[in-house]
Amino acid sequence: MSRIFYRFCIPFLLLLLHLFAQAEPPAACGAPPTVLLSSQPNIFNEQQEQWLGDAMADMVERDNTPVQDAAENEYLDHIAKRLLDVLPPTKIRFRVILVDSPEVNGFSLAGGRVYLTRKLVANARSEDEVASVIAHEMGHILSHQFAIETTADLKRLLNVTSVTDKADIYAKFQHLIDASLKDKHPGQGGDSDDKQNEADLVAVYATAAAGYRPQAYAEFWDRMFFVKGKVGGPLSDFFGVTKPESKRLRAIQKLVAALPPGCGASDSNDNPAFEEWRSLVIANQPGTLTTDIKPISQSVLTPPLRMDLEQLRFSRDGRYILAQDETSIFVLNREPYYPIFRFDAENALPAEFSPDSKHVVFLTRGLHTEEWSIADQKLVTSHEPLSQHDCIQSKLSPDGRTIFCIALREDDPYVYLDLFVLNVADGSVIFQKKGFFEPTFNFLVQLAISAYSPVPTELMYSSLSSDGNFLLIGPSESKLAFDLRNRTLVPVKGDLKHDVTGAYAFIGSDKVLGVASGVPDRSGLFSFPEGRRLQAAPFELADLESVTDGNYVLSHDVKDYAIGLADVSQSQFIAASKAPAMDVWNGVVVNETVDGAVLMRKIVKTENSVTQSATLALSPLGGAVRTALSDDGRLLAISTRTRGGIWDANTGQRLVLTHSFNSAFFAPDDSLYAEFAKFGNTDRAIAKLSFGSGPAQAKAMNYKEEDDTRLTFGMLQQWKHIDRKHTELIVHKVDDNSVLWSRTFEGGEPAHTYNLVPGETILSFPLKTDFARNRMNEISQLGAEAAGLKEKDSGRLIQVLDNSTGKILHELVLLVPQTYTGVGGVNVVGNQLYLSSGDNRTMVYDLGTRTQLRQLFGYVIAVDPTSNRVCTVNRRDEAVVYDAEGHQVASYHTGAPLRFAHFEQSGGRLMLFTADQKIRVVQIEAGATN
Repeated sequence: MSRIFYRFCIPFLLLLLHLFAQAEPPAACGAPPTVLLSSQPNIFNEQQEQWLGDAMADMVERDNTPVQDAAENEYLDHIAKRLLDVLPPTKIRFRVILVDSPEVNGFSLAGGRVYLTRKLVANARSEDEVASVIAHEMGHILSHQFAIETTADLKRLLNVTSVTDKADIYAKFQHLIDASLKDKHPGQGGDSDDKQNEADLVAVYATAAAGYRPQAYAEFWDRMFFVKGKVGGPLSDFFGVTKPESKRLRAIQKLVAALPPGCGASDSNDNPAFEEWRSLVIANQPGTLTTDIKPISQSVLTPPLRMDLEQLRFSRDGRYILAQDETSIFVLNREPYYPIFRFDAENALPAEFSPDSKHVVFLTRGLHTEEWSIADQKLVTSHEPLSQHDCIQSKLSPDGRTIFCIALREDDPYVYLDLFVLNVADGSVIFQKKGFFEPTFNFLVQLAISAYSPVPTELMYSSLSSDGNFLLIGPSESKLAFDLRNRTLVPVKGDLKHDVTGAYAFIGSDKVLGVASGVPDRSGLFSFPEGRRLQAAPFELADLESVTDGNYVLSHDVKDYAIGLADVSQSQFIAASKAPAMDVWNGVVVNETVDGAVLMRKIVKTENSVTQSATLALSPLGGAVRTALSDDGRLLAISTRTRGGIWDANTGQRLVLTHSFNSAFFAPDDSLYAEFAKFGNTDRAIAKLSFGSGPAQAKAMNYKEEDDTRLTFGMLQQWKHIDRKHTELIVHKVDDNSVLWSRTFEGGEPAHTYNLVPGETILSFPLKTDFARNRMNEISQLGAEAAGLKEKDSGRLIQVLDNSTGKILHELVLLVPQTYTGVGGVNVVGNQLYLSSGDNRTMVYDLGTRTQLRQLFGYVIAVDPTSNRVCTVNRRDEAVVYDAEGHQVASYHTGAPLRFAHFEQSGGRLMLFTADQKIRVVQIEAGATN
């Protein structure tokens, strides 16, 4: 039976059987709650409420990615219909939407949109529990809480007392967002106790009247918020020690107890359809995103651009090799050597083979686990365990049964790290050690940095034994060891416990190589777990990593290389790679080549040694890509973190493979200037690539690039710090490094970005900076504009510079949203300035009047200076085109996350490059709003 039939047809048949099996809702529950008949002021009719919900959805769905899978969403629609059948008639069109999120959450918007996270569904034990959450959100909507609250806020903050069509509602909602950010007396809105109690009343009534077990709501709340049945009472209320979650549970239990006899089911029956559907949700496999693009031309990058492999591992029996990049996991056969299959693994931490080498397991930061069968090439089990504590670092045991979670606990004025060991199947805590480690200042700094790193960072030392049965985790004398088979502590003793204060790694399953920080003579090889010193090994490395098999260890602390392989017996490195992943099994090493192939060879070469290479399948590109397009649209340069290249955009054929570049631009003659990052022992440098009739020619510039110089769209910008209060911007020509112009700024280096319209740099200064104050004193118009701002802290002085001359093209004072930070997302197109803020909105200002014209949802990804059209990205795969007046001209669902866009033919065409490495060009036709 095909996988497609199993995934879509079987769940649908089970759903039909489930529908027919439902009994009629009992009539013993009486009339619906009166809260559904609210008489509070409401300027929205149900159609207008729908439009209000559309605006809310356009704002929030970028960060709450809807799951586009019919088999998963149809089940939710069935539950919603069953609940609606017992509630008062409404014209509101309800939609229950599953979203990808590591949080347990259900929320709703005006107009009938209800959202449930995968994590919530995964931790529900019955359809009754899911129904109760949906019913609660229906209570918010059917009592018109969103419309009533918006009505009150529009009147209070904007003095608006009526709304009309969809465009009017969008505009007023967007202005209300800004007003709410400045509101000094905000209400709690839908999160207030009264509103939640009203929604709980509807939830208990509707679930019971629809034939569900009403007690399920209280049980779900108790479990999800770790209340543990503690509801408090009059005494704890009097002293103010009853937690809000406990009060809420107590109120829900009272609502259930007050139901009439015979109202609701008394127990939850076994429901195969629910378990089948829940399994689909937990599996978390990305559904097929639909696309409505009808391209006039299309090509695919050939060969595709490969992202660096972040993990390479042999299976413990040596039969297979695991390769992992930002979005995919690949499994290769070792003998004969060839790729077997790949599967999606976006946001996955480093994967592992199971101890028996038959499966691959991995964990995400959100504690989603998957186990894949190599023989069957399919997912066999997945889990979504719920932890009461946020894990700053987590690790999955190779057998997929256990998660190690390190959590940060603040106990003013101290900060501690706690260790929790969780059972994957149900999230229960098997072991915990509070105060496991008191973090140092350097640790907290690294923690802050890692939160913004696209690459998973292991902050706490840990190591797995080669047989996958033992885990050593923790720093210095806080180290703990676990037998993963029976999940018990193993005492760590001797010199291993006391002398190893830095990095360590298992060598095999009964020895550990450990570093004595600052005292390399004390570093060595120790027996495990006894901790006897077996051998001196004077390593002083910041990190160590085990290999699958052999007397070797890996380290990223190697000058000019990404990773090195050290022979423990010799205490020295014997091999190194410029790609960051490597592994060894039985004298065979595997690593990645410069062009992205996976190379396998003997460590010690002999006369009969054979080097084998394997090319992996296409992997969806992650978000960290940099792009440049030639003026004629023919050449497309793309770079990931460590690898780049230039492709013919018309055919998709690669012209040249390069190292990664930090930035690049095409000159008018289609030659490419690129700033290449430091690679191994090659320093950061700027090179020129020329494309003629023959192979591409590369030439390094005959000048040394200074550390404070950056290549920025056609020029070299050097930000030179003169003294503590002054910074000089010196702009050089790229081809010969000659100086074009320079300017000096008071108060340090200003925030700066580039304009998507070529040849312009945009600077931004808070009004309180010395430079901005001086400019406002010099130019009366700027001073007047600043004086007219009510919130000076949100004011910015914006300058738009001509890159070739340094001339100020535009200079103005703007009041920016409080959610806007930095200077990214500013673009000038014609006589308008577009500014994208952190809450998925773009503000549009008139450069002449300095007034805000309108707002758009999403951020700007492409502009056309001829037609003044702009293209924004909203949600992961939605491109929307607007004209200069702000009218939506066209919208496209690309079927994969959008990575780059570019207008052609004076805004008449749009090139779209997506994560699936497709280049498609569409003809923009007015009204093409799909």
